Amino acid sequence: MTTPTTIEIELLVLDAQAGDTTALTTLAHRYNTALTCRALALTNNPDAAADITQDTWLAIARSIRTLRDPARFQAWAASILANHARDWIKSQIKQRQKQTNSHQHHNHHDANQADPQDIRLAILTLEPKLRDIIILTYMDRCTIEQAASALAIPTGTAKSRLRKARDILRTTIESNERT
Repeated sequence: MTTPTTIEIELLVLDAQAGDTTALTTLAHRYNTALTCRALALTNNPDAAADITQDTWLAIARSIRTLRDPARFQAWAASILANHARDWIKSQIKQRQKQTNSHQHHNHHDANQADPQDIRLAILTLEPKLRDIIILTYMDRCTIEQAASALAIPTGTAKSRLRKARDILRTTIESNERT
């Protein structure tokens, strides 16, 4: 369904693609809070969330001309943010592994407890269509119907993607706990 706001967003994207910096600023005002909240949900770190959101806007400004469908702006921006968050989480895990290796004594955590950063990284390494359904249902707290609507897919497709994503995450997290 096309609402006045989606038409307005599409026009702003088209203007931004044509080089109108005011349009890009307006998009930033509209979406900055939502992107920052999503970055915070993914990283659980306010400083990292702010940096990731800023990096996301720089990437959007640099590559907005490559967005073929202005109606997909919100999903496209969320995908850029997820990629930046994934890179940040990977760097945190590497740092943690270095610290663990240098303090090798009794510093391991309970094997039955999945590390939240490992879970976030597992989510962010899912293929985008599976990652998006998990983020919408678990982090953005959408119902399956709301998530399906946001992704412009049938509810049945959303349910099967969510099942598939959960199965992959379960397998990934279980294999990480064994190593």
